[in-house]
Amino acid sequence: MNVLLATFVVVGFAVTLESLHLPARAREVGQCSTECLDVLRDDSLSDREKEEALQQRARRLFKLLGILVGGSALALGLPLFGVWLVEQLGIGSCGRTLAVLQRIDFLAGVTVVGVLGYLVVQRVRAS
Repeated sequence: MNVLLATFVVVGFAVTLESLHLPARAREVGQCSTECLDVLRDDSLSDREKEEALQQRARRLFKLLGILVGGSALALGLPLFGVWLVEQLGIGSCGRTLAVLQRIDFLAGVTVVGVLGYLVVQRVRAS
């Protein structure tokens, strides 16, 4: 049962991350960071113009940080809350489920299945 609950946590985490579009937000952070470097390297801008451009991007980065931190906490918290509820019903155990989540064989298996699933989804989207 604990392996099933641990799988639920991993799948719930992945589904929540994707439904909140957090991977796209993380890519947006990378783009914004690149734009900041471009602003710093732009010799055609005055120091004041650079400062204004960087402040705009800093606000965007701060907002994205909040979205990523909050979304990640939600993505992990929701499935773990589900496991806690199941434990309250006397069906599973939070402690044992967390122990399964830490096992190297479980992590390796989830990684292999996740990568294969990702590749299948990418192939289906491409065709």
